[in-house]
Amino acid sequence: MSVFAGAFLAIFGALISWLLAARYPAARFMRLGYGLMTLGGLLFVLWSFERLTAIGIGALAVLLLGGIFGIVGAVRKELRMYPLV
Repeated sequence: MSVFAGAFLAIFGALISWLLAARYPAARFMRLGYGLMTLGGLLFVLWSFERLTAIGIGALAVLLLGGIFGIVGAVRKELRMYPLV
């Protein structure tokens, strides 16, 4: 099951990252976040075959980092559209 979940994360992350690069080139943080999601998905696929704890923890850390970059990118976009000042 983790093979399919990792493959879904990798394909979805790559597709959205490519879409952001093509349509919104200024969305660097969100593109980086989805790129890290792709890498995390590939690491999860590798982990499902190897079953090494370090690979699983690394995949989880990469996905967490990708989520943080995605949140930062979304907040930056909102602050550009609706400034606080």
